[in-house]
Amino acid sequence: MFSKQVSPKSDVPAAILEDTKQRRSVLHDGIVIKGDWQSDGVVEFGGAITGDLTVDGLVVTLTGTVEGNVRARSVTVEGHLNGTIAAIDVNLSPTAVVKGEIEAERIHIDFGAQVEGRLTAKGKDSS
Repeated sequence: MFSKQVSPKSDVPAAILEDTKQRRSVLHDGIVIKGDWQSDGVVEFGGAITGDLTVDGLVVTLTGTVEGNVRARSVTVEGHLNGTIAAIDVNLSPTAVVKGEIEAERIHIDFGAQVEGRLTAKGKDSS
C-alpha cells in the first residue's frame, strides 16, 4: 500500500539520538533524600531532597522540592527549589517556585513562575 519505507528514526536529529544513551535517573514523588546527590546523567526529581545536587541535567518536576544548591549543565524547574543554581541553561516553568540565586549563561522564565532572589545571566562571551 505504501511505496516508501520510512525508518522510525529518520526524522529525529542525531543529537537527540545520542542523548538517549545518556544515563537517566527518575525519582518519583514520595522519595525523600537527606544528603548530597551526584550523577553524570540526567536526573528527573519528583521527591524531596535536602542537600546539594551536582548533575549533568536536572528536572525538578511539579511534585519535586529541592532544599540545597544545584550545579548542572541544564536545569528545569517545575516544582520548588530553595537554594542556588549554577548552570549553563536554566528554564523555569509557569509552576516553578524558586528562592535563591541563579547564575547561568541563559535563563528562561515562563509567565507565572515565582522567583525571589538574584538572577545573573552571564551570556556566552563571543570573543
